[in-house]
This record gives sequence, structure tokens and C-alpha cells, in this order.
Amino acid sequence: MENTLLLYDWMALGVAFLLSCLTSYYAIPIIIRAAKKNHFFDQPDHNRKLHIEAIPTLGGVAIFFAFLLSFAINPWANIIEGFPYIVAALLILFFIGLKDDLVVLSAKKKLIAQISAAALVIFGSDILISDFQGVLGLADIPHWAAVIVTFVTIIGVINAVNLIDGIDGLAGGVGVISSFLFGGAFFYTGQLSMAVFSLCLAGALLGFLYYNFSPASIFMGDTGSMILGFLLSIQAIQFIGLGSYPEFYSLFGNAAPILAVSILALPLFDTLRVVFKRLRRKSSIFEPGKDHIHHELLRMGLSHKNASLLLYAESIALVSLMATLSLFNIGVNLLLGILLFSSIVILPTNGFKRRVLASLFGYNWQAYRRQKWGIEFNHNETTPINNTATSEVASQNAFSDTKEQREEADSMVV
Repeated sequence: MENTLLLYDWMALGVAFLLSCLTSYYAIPIIIRAAKKNHFFDQPDHNRKLHIEAIPTLGGVAIFFAFLLSFAINPWANIIEGFPYIVAALLILFFIGLKDDLVVLSAKKKLIAQISAAALVIFGSDILISDFQGVLGLADIPHWAAVIVTFVTIIGVINAVNLIDGIDGLAGGVGVISSFLFGGAFFYTGQLSMAVFSLCLAGALLGFLYYNFSPASIFMGDTGSMILGFLLSIQAIQFIGLGSYPEFYSLFGNAAPILAVSILALPLFDTLRVVFKRLRRKSSIFEPGKDHIHHELLRMGLSHKNASLLLYAESIALVSLMATLSLFNIGVNLLLGILLFSSIVILPTNGFKRRVLASLFGYNWQAYRRQKWGIEFNHNETTPINNTATSEVASQNAFSDTKEQREEADSMVV
């Protein structure tokens, strides 16, 4: 009986994953044709937007329907407490995101929609972060504090994912990696409802990535990024709860909160570094800009494809490191410190590492770059100047700038 049930479980998971992937895969061409017919494009502005052609932005429509269809008809959908409230929250984000992709909404209206979606999940589904499991010396926290922490988590992850959706394949790829990691943990602990939840999202994103990976023929838009961020936040909150399961605790101890953060480290770290950078130069943290991690990598000369692949690898490296260390029952606060330090070392940091090297060892990265590769960066663009003659002119111009101008330009380089 157990073997039959196990076989049935595997088959149901596989069917849900394939249905989600194929639904997204076959829906995208239809959406692209409809977008072209009705002129629903994201137009390049030759400034912040990095594409050079008009691209449809309705990929989130396919992600939404592929996920919802494949998950709603699987045998475990009703096991998730308050699933109708999750669907209601998804619908709010879907229509607000769709309207923003078509006519552009203010940040205030989108924030209200995100707060409404979070409230439906928190009060309707009782999805809460109520136990810090020793992080910062905290364990169980009062209900009111759990509500606040969960609100911040959901809204924070939604906007963090939205911020990294800036180059071909990045947000979708990070979503696939995160969902597979979350899903593997859910399956290992027997939480099949959440395992299929993760697989349905991963499948929807994979079908979308076929068309979104560089060179992209469609973007997910705010519809897709808000839905993706919302669904990842739900997985992260439920993942933190795995700390109370013996199967999980026997392997990773009380490291569930740290592992959840490490899985989403890239979008969270990018958000923190952008906020810090804008506060330092006294500019608005809500306005769009070209100061995200992917912008820095493009300025270093990487293509969209290579930048996305590099960030995939760095994300996996961070999770692998944290998972390995947690096997040795290291304290959660020490793990948190290692995660923060590792993120700074592995991910771009606005030139922080370069400045530290320069102050400690007198290391001049820019001079080495000019000598070794003959590369200068135009800080107003996203591509390096590889032509040697042009590089020499650029170098002379750079040294003719004022000290303040050079320092401001230097802060734009990783």
C-alpha cells in the first residue's frame, strides 16, 4: 500500500509540474501575438531600460494561469489552510500588476494592493512567522509581533523580486532555483501540499524562461514579478516552519530561518544595497535607477545571459554553503553572520571590497584593469569600451574630471 501511495505521489507531483510547465510554454506565444496585435509593449528608453527593442510585458499572465491551474487541480490543494484566501490575494496582485503593465500605476496604489494581499493571507490562511528559532536570541514571539514580521516579509520579498527583474532571465531563474530548493525541503519532510506548490511555480517559470532567457521575446512585467515575489514569500514562511519537523531538525537543527534567507539572498541583498546606496547619496529609494547588482555586472562587460548565469551560480553557492555549515549544528546567530559576510564577499557591493583592498594593500583595481585589458567603463552606459584607442581617450577624460566627479563615477562600479 505504501509503495502504491508513493508511486501515486510521484506521479501526481510530476503531472502537476508538467502541466504547469506546458501551460506556460504554450500560452506565451499566444500572449506575444495578442500583445503585438494590440501594441502592448515595454518601449526602450535608452536610459534605465536595457532592451533595445519593444518587448511585450505580459509574461506574468502565463505564469499566473499556469500556476493556478496546475495547483488548483492537484490532490493536495485543499490541504493548505485558507487556500481560497491565497487565491484571492493572487487575484488582487494579478489585476493590479496587469493594470500597471498596461497603463502604469503609482507606487502607492501597488503598495496598497500588496498590503491587502498580505492581510488576506495572514488573517485568512494564518500563515505567520511566529518563531525565530533562536535568531537574535528570540524564539516564540507575540501574535501582534508575528503579524508585523510577516507583513514586512511578504511585502519585502514582493518588492525585492520586482527590483531584480531587470535583465533577461534573472527573476525567473532565481524563482526556479528558489522554488526547487523550497520544494525539495517540503517533499523531504512530507509536506506534499507545499512541495507541489513549489513545483507548480517552478514549472510555470520554466515554461516562461524559454522565451525570457536572453535574448528575451517577452518580460514577466509587474504582473509576474509581484505574483512571483508573493508566492516565494509564502514558501519562505512555510519553510521557516519546517524547523519544528523532526526530519528537518535532525539535519539542520534550528537553521530554517537562516536557510530561508539564504535561498532568497540575492533579491534581499540587492534591495538592501540599493536602499543603502540611495540613502547615502540622499536620493529617493522608491525611484527606479541603474544601481542594482545586474546593472553593475553589465557595466563590467557581462552580457545579459552571462550576468544571469553568474548570479544563479552565486545564489546556489550561498545556499550550499549555509546548508553545509548548518549540518554541523553551528549556532544560528553565527550562521547569520557568516551569511552576511559571504553575501558581501560573493555578491557585488558598490565597490566596497575594492576600497577595502585599496586601503589595506594599496591595490588599484582600475589601474590593473586598464593595464591588463585596456578596458574603461562609461558610467552612463551599460557596456565597457574595449577599443584600446577609445580607452586611452576615456582614461584621459576620466583623469581630467574633478575629484568629486571621479568618486561619484567610481561608486557606480562594483
